[in-house]
Amino acid sequence: MRKKFVVAVLAVSIAAASGCAQLGINKQQAGTAVGMVAGAVVGSFIGNGNGKVVAVLLTSAIGGFIGNKIGSMLDDQDKQALALRTQEALSLPANDSAKAVSWTSGHSGATAQIVQGKEYTETKTVEVKRAPKIAAVPSMKLINEQYLTKSSSNVRAAPNKTAEKVGGLKAGTEFTAVGSTGDWILVGRKGVTVGYISKDLVSPKSAAVVRSVKPAANLDEMDVAADTETKAFDLDAIAALPTQQVAAETACRPVTVSLKAADGKSEQEQNTFCKQANGTWELI
Repeated sequence: MRKKFVVAVLAVSIAAASGCAQLGINKQQAGTAVGMVAGAVVGSFIGNGNGKVVAVLLTSAIGGFIGNKIGSMLDDQDKQALALRTQEALSLPANDSAKAVSWTSGHSGATAQIVQGKEYTETKTVEVKRAPKIAAVPSMKLINEQYLTKSSSNVRAAPNKTAEKVGGLKAGTEFTAVGSTGDWILVGRKGVTVGYISKDLVSPKSAAVVRSVKPAANLDEMDVAADTETKAFDLDAIAALPTQQVAAETACRPVTVSLKAADGKSEQEQNTFCKQANGTWELI
């Protein structure tokens, strides 16, 4: 059913691109539009919980990037495949990102090499949403990765041990770590910071997977209103969510895509992407 839905929407996108010629829009401009629309569709079927939203944004952004400069050398199917492969390259851990990632079209014979430069950090101002009772922080280091609680853990309103407890998470609960400040992790639920948890009580999901530890529950998918320990995380019960501008240390990566089209023509595009507060990689 999902595959049929994706194909259907892609078909509509491609048809829309064909109609663009009648509006005076050239193939390259149409490629950008299709890349943005169809890329979002592909991304909506990647990941779980908040990761699904992140994937939509990320694939959509890269779809536009692929469609713009080298889109005129590829058909719509290849643009989406290359966009998805570029997404996968950016999703690699920093220690693996230097490895060249290859892509080969499944039907046209086009090929590409995706090479990332050395990751570096840059301080940028980002927008962070938080629950009303949760204290603001002046700065943080962006993480936006899935973490697991190692044991039953208190979630507090501010990043210190004496701060008010706003809730708790059972051992093995998976959540999005928005970022870190000092010895504390910002706990995210559906893109909103709902509290702080001590670094000592959690670990990256990637490390847990190596130890064959499986999450027991995902905070984004839990019925939080049904449990007194998680009731404060019920975003539907909150009338308004404060938004804060935070100085954030974030990861940036230069990316070079070298394309060889089916007709033998080649093109190379160089850009830099920086990770955003919502987990997407934004072209700068």
